[in-house]
Amino acid sequence: MHLTACAVVHLAVGVLARTVLGPRPSAARAVTRVSGAMMIAIGAFLLVEGLAG
Repeated sequence: MHLTACAVVHLAVGVLARTVLGPRPSAARAVTRVSGAMMIAIGAFLLVEGLAG
């Protein structure tokens, strides 16, 4: 059930992102950069947390 719910949510987010960001390439680039920076920050936090604990 959880796997199905995650799949449905990710599919919906993907379709919505394509619909909203498709005609706006500059907004798509900004979202890509922000999400990449957030992933790096989360990874760094998890690494520090893992090394400290």
